[in-house]
Amino acid sequence: MYINTNIAAINTQRHMYQTNLGLDKTLERLSSGLRINTGADDASGLAIVEKMAVQNKGVATAIQNTQDGSALFKIADGAMDQVAKILTRMEELSVRAANQTLTLSDRSAMKEEIGQLVEHLDSVANNTEYNTMKLLNGNLDVKKVLTQTTGTTGTIRILNAPGTVQTATNLDMTIIDPGTAAVSTGLGPADPGSWGLVNTISVNGYEVNIVATDTTDTVLSKINLQNQKTGVVAVRTTAGTVSLVTGRLDKDAANVINVGSGDTTINGSALGYLTLGTTATIAIGGATDVWSCLGFTGGVLDVYNMSGTNAQATLSGIAMVGHGSVLEMQNTSSKAYGIKLQVGMFNGAEGNFIINNTGTTASSINYLSYALDGADISLDASFKMSLQIGANYDQNISYNIESVESSTLGIGASSKFSSLADIDITTVENANISIKVIQKAVVDIADRRATIGAIMNRLEYTDKTLQVQRENMTSAESKIRDADISLEMTNYTRENILLQAGTAMLAQANSKPQSILQLLKQ
Repeated sequence: MYINTNIAAINTQRHMYQTNLGLDKTLERLSSGLRINTGADDASGLAIVEKMAVQNKGVATAIQNTQDGSALFKIADGAMDQVAKILTRMEELSVRAANQTLTLSDRSAMKEEIGQLVEHLDSVANNTEYNTMKLLNGNLDVKKVLTQTTGTTGTIRILNAPGTVQTATNLDMTIIDPGTAAVSTGLGPADPGSWGLVNTISVNGYEVNIVATDTTDTVLSKINLQNQKTGVVAVRTTAGTVSLVTGRLDKDAANVINVGSGDTTINGSALGYLTLGTTATIAIGGATDVWSCLGFTGGVLDVYNMSGTNAQATLSGIAMVGHGSVLEMQNTSSKAYGIKLQVGMFNGAEGNFIINNTGTTASSINYLSYALDGADISLDASFKMSLQIGANYDQNISYNIESVESSTLGIGASSKFSSLADIDITTVENANISIKVIQKAVVDIADRRATIGAIMNRLEYTDKTLQVQRENMTSAESKIRDADISLEMTNYTRENILLQAGTAMLAQANSKPQSILQLLKQ
């Protein structure tokens, strides 16, 4: 037994100290609700949950960003819905104006309404805003500049520069092949004097009935009556040679001007527009004697079944993919990935056209673009609407919203009216052409709305994904950081009892040396 050193008291005191520390920790966790209050509680756990906490805040903000973006596109879509209603009224007026029963005063009143509708459409385009940002006037679109360096001006143009394109300057575009129509040409002049029979011929699977009294021009006219089904135009040269060309008949083609460089003559003899590409085909069949009288001799009709070719071009040395006269950059390494160009364009219309009664077959087909024609293209993608939809670097998506101004709608529908802004209904002819332009404008708006609808759907899914991500991330963070209250209450009770027991035992340990006094009394 020792007086100087009370080992039992020291031992009890040490245990009480540990118990007190444990009790303090338990009280801290119960009061804060957190298992990790300092780095000492769980160093690795703290490192994990701190990153999670930052991510969680970022995801919460990304959810707000996504919802804001969705609201922006809803405003744009709502405004475009009104534009569609305006176009519906404009078409109604144009169809009415195309009727010969109207007087000049009637047309004047309708022209005034058309003018007001165009002005209101432009007003919608220029005044639709979200947070003071103009949405439909082209401010959020990719800025694109095309300068034709060689060839007839206006025969190359940008159809679409989607959000996939990046900012780039001086992209060199060179046409390798502008694309060709399918053409079948008779070997000699037509000789209608020898049909003498009732026969049936076919063009691209559609039958044409021939009677003995038909002339060459009658047969060609019958073939052309099927143009909307066959996509084939029958033409006859001054030499009497007959050719079949893939294209569509359109009286509006008579308005095409500037056939050659510097020529501004209106082509009143133009029958319609060419259709180019490998999908442009001619397959003839049926009575060989009728075809023979049209100059398609040689015994086997298969030799006259033809296909066109797609346009080919390079953009800064990278090959584009052609579909008819449309060229698309599909190489993801190109800054112009997704851009669509069209060759053979003139005055915003289809451009390449067919002329009847020309000296040779070749001259009956007019191409406005040729091999080695080129253009310089610059793109500025900095104006696109960029949405940060994640908590980390570069987790964003960018979209461009095309302009819906009247000058940007209806392009390509007519060679007389270059856009919706130019339509006129003061004559039956102009009103008829205006219908085409308005209908193209309707398609343009529908395409823009479809794009925005797809964006809104994606943002909706993005919002749902982020909501689930935030929920699961919060759950994961809670499992690491938050205190288990039931466990901590158990620990608290245990530590509290140990503290009370330790206090009692310390008192006993301190009183233990007093028993030595009994020995000293002896």
